[in-house]
Amino acid sequence: MKNPKTSKSFSLIEILVSLIVIGIVATTFPIILQTTVKSSKNTAREEIFYQEFSLLNLINSLYFDQNNTIGDNYYKELNATKGDSDLLIHKYSNNEYNTIGKYQMNNNEFRSGSNLTVSHIGIDKGEIKGDEATYNDIDDYNDFNETLTSFGRLTLVVHVKYIDDNADYNKDDFNFTFDYNSPANLTNIKLITVSVKQGSNEINLSYPAMNIGASKFLSLDDITQ
Repeated sequence: MKNPKTSKSFSLIEILVSLIVIGIVATTFPIILQTTVKSSKNTAREEIFYQEFSLLNLINSLYFDQNNTIGDNYYKELNATKGDSDLLIHKYSNNEYNTIGKYQMNNNEFRSGSNLTVSHIGIDKGEIKGDEATYNDIDDYNDFNETLTSFGRLTLVVHVKYIDDNADYNKDDFNFTFDYNSPANLTNIKLITVSVKQGSNEINLSYPAMNIGASKFLSLDDITQ
């Protein structure tokens, strides 16, 4: 039998302090958990954005069109049958093709027009769907998809389409409608969209690529030929 004098028990103050501590923990824990989850989601979004941006940058470094790869045509603009009339290619003399604006300004003798037309969206002859090593222009990546295993097997999807060249270039301020309502229109603008669906949210990056030939630095041999 325990001696009543040596038996220990919690005092009322100790019990109250314990209850207060438990109450504080119970109150703050959901906040800490919510903050941690939110921070984790933000980090995941940033990583997804980085993956999208990296792929978008890779795609945009390719030729605007398959026909830019033919001969020395890599730096020339191509004919776009549905483009704005101010941007269409016109023939001014034998083997001389230019857009109206560029012909009038004569601002870049190496970047001229071409009698070759832009091609339809999709992979071209000799290319293999899904094999990026065979891709050489931006629309080869249309319908490309990649699984991001580090994000719970989210799928990154790419779409490349022509969009309506509906701007009024005579105005000081003009706008474009960046949609895919007329994908068959072969215009001077292709819109690259990279997207990842995360739950009910969708993270999209879009970039319009213009028909100005390839971004190629000419060597001395190119210039003097």
